[in-house]
Amino acid sequence: MGRLTGKVAIITGSAQGIGAAYAQGFAKEGAKIVIADVLDGQKAVEDIKRAGGEAIYVKTDVTDQAQCDAMAAAAKERFGGVDILVNNAAVFGSIVMKPFTEYSTKEFMKVLEINVVGQFHCMKAVFPFMKDKGGKIVNIGSSSINEGVPGMPHYVASKGAIMALTRSMAREMGDFKINVNTIAPGFTHSEGGNNFDKNKAMDIPPLETLQLNARCIKREALPEDLIGLALFLSTDDSAFITGQMIVHDGGLSFH
Repeated sequence: MGRLTGKVAIITGSAQGIGAAYAQGFAKEGAKIVIADVLDGQKAVEDIKRAGGEAIYVKTDVTDQAQCDAMAAAAKERFGGVDILVNNAAVFGSIVMKPFTEYSTKEFMKVLEINVVGQFHCMKAVFPFMKDKGGKIVNIGSSSINEGVPGMPHYVASKGAIMALTRSMAREMGDFKINVNTIAPGFTHSEGGNNFDKNKAMDIPPLETLQLNARCIKREALPEDLIGLALFLSTDDSAFITGQMIVHDGGLSFH
């Protein structure tokens, strides 16, 4: 029996990449999975089903509260409730690194809308289904807030806001036995991450090169590396941990 047998997990941004890895890892531990993404998530669903798991796809734009509410309602209707939310949806791979003076307010706000407001929408959406029985919320941040990465101020600001939001929500949700924590990965190879350096408009080495040389553990970071920590924060093993950010970047930054 898996550690998440009988649990229902919504994982946003899980049609591909790191989100799909979370979904597959959680399914292997027995969770019933809701693939929530603006992209087509049917392949991710089929991958889980082929491995013997249960999953559905719900097209979800996290910037729209109504769609997030529908996502949570679909989980309730199909699987009977919501126990876990992994707030993974974010914009990263399409960002063009450039001097901060070249960013428009519109560009800046769009990243905040997806990366921060989107997570807030999803937490609001699942709360009615968790408040009577408890639950686990895992927000995905970034160790970039410790590094001060140049050329992407909106992204770094958004991930800093996620940590602050996590602390606030942990305070509000604690009385309902809902744990809210943040994982802060470093640069991780995925569909989005692998294209990142192709878009930059600054004369700096590839982000992966910079991080690899600075890590204590000098190897590539892969989506599979993140599954164990996400599982830990989604099980009773972490029942007394909330409001925390756990850095997961191979020793690139210390927090």
